Amino acid sequence: MSSLSLPSTMPTVYSEGGLSRYLAAIRNFPLLSAAEESMYAERWREHGDREAAYRLVTSHLRLAAKIALRYRGYGLPAADLISEANVGLMLAVKRFEPKKGFRLATYAMWWIKATVQEYVLRSWSLVKIGTTAAQKKLFFNLRKLKNRIGAGQQGELSPEQVSYIAKELKVDGREVVEMNGRIRGDVSLNVPMTHTSEEMQDRLLDPSPDPETLVSDAEDGERTRGALKDALAALTSRERSIIEARYLTEQPNTLDELAAKFGVSRERIRQIEARALQKIKGAVCARLDGTPPRPTRQRTPNSGAVEPSLRVGSEA
Repeated sequence: MSSLSLPSTMPTVYSEGGLSRYLAAIRNFPLLSAAEESMYAERWREHGDREAAYRLVTSHLRLAAKIALRYRGYGLPAADLISEANVGLMLAVKRFEPKKGFRLATYAMWWIKATVQEYVLRSWSLVKIGTTAAQKKLFFNLRKLKNRIGAGQQGELSPEQVSYIAKELKVDGREVVEMNGRIRGDVSLNVPMTHTSEEMQDRLLDPSPDPETLVSDAEDGERTRGALKDALAALTSRERSIIEARYLTEQPNTLDELAAKFGVSRERIRQIEARALQKIKGAVCARLDGTPPRPTRQRTPNSGAVEPSLRVGSEA
């Protein structure tokens, strides 16, 4: 099947002023019977007959216009809405399969609505509106529900109104409040908020760190990693093995497991671990602060436990 391109003789609406003439013009195109529609659809699908496609499209221009004009309440030009609806109609004609047993109008209605709704969502706000099925449903039904509860002219919704709309559309109340703020229209950041010269943009804060902070944090992180690497390298092989087994593996070893591995007591492993942590802490602080490390006092097994302040795990 070839691409769908129609003659330039198909009527077009260019402005609001020409809307009445356009609507009058498309009423002159005849509607098709089921047999005629099937025949033209087969000719288009099997032979790429552009005249057949033209007949299918022009016979449904009234349907496209009717659906498009339902969306005039969003403040968009009727000419643009109708143009988008006609695009959806042509997409439907291109993909229509009459052998499936339904009429083109039934099939095209969904293509037209989807195309127009996508255009409304793209054009409505400078801030992108979500395009999930639930968000689309909320966007296109919020006005209707607000009118139903008498809140059509209100800016903010009351908690009761938010709860009602959220329940009806099966969405979170927060989403209702957010979408209601969006469909009220875009607001310039240069609009004065008070009688003073303060503007809305003056109250906007960027929570992200500034470039200088990002660079500084990256440099600090690199220095810390380098200090830890050097501190680990300065440990004895046994100290390093114990620290790696206790803190640098996905499944840390227990004190009892390490005691069995090295052939010493559980308490001796704890003391070696504490001493190694003290060494690491001293070396890292000296590297980062520029001060010489304090010497680590050796402890005998009977001199009491050393509880390091740089403790990141629990004894097993």
